[in-house]
Amino acid sequence: MESEFISWDKIHKGTDKEDTDATSLAVAADPTEATDPIEKYKDLPVDEDGIRQFITKDMLIGDVIEIYPEAARALLSVGMHCVTCGVALYESVEEASYVHGLDPDDVIKVVNDMLTTELIEHPGEGVTP
Repeated sequence: MESEFISWDKIHKGTDKEDTDATSLAVAADPTEATDPIEKYKDLPVDEDGIRQFITKDMLIGDVIEIYPEAARALLSVGMHCVTCGVALYESVEEASYVHGLDPDDVIKVVNDMLTTELIEHPGEGVTP
């Protein structure tokens, strides 16, 4: 799988670029795909707080950003500024958390909470973590 560089504009909303709706970036342009966010993510596990488990500790940072570009803001908010770093292609969320002195479970919780809010509860509203 070839990863592409995530530009600063894609990470931060409100840039000069038009049509940077985060929800549209995360969804493939497949007309047969479910448009109801709850239906689309229904197979994801849900924790005891009702938070969908979009990402796990063993996922690579680069893959997380590629699949869910919205996650970049949540990662930045907890102090993981590696979202544009080349090492992100080879480092798991757990490894990156330890490098930054963070508890990986806390990082996962923040990112999954933000993704649940942004992709399911309030799609397209650009929720800030």
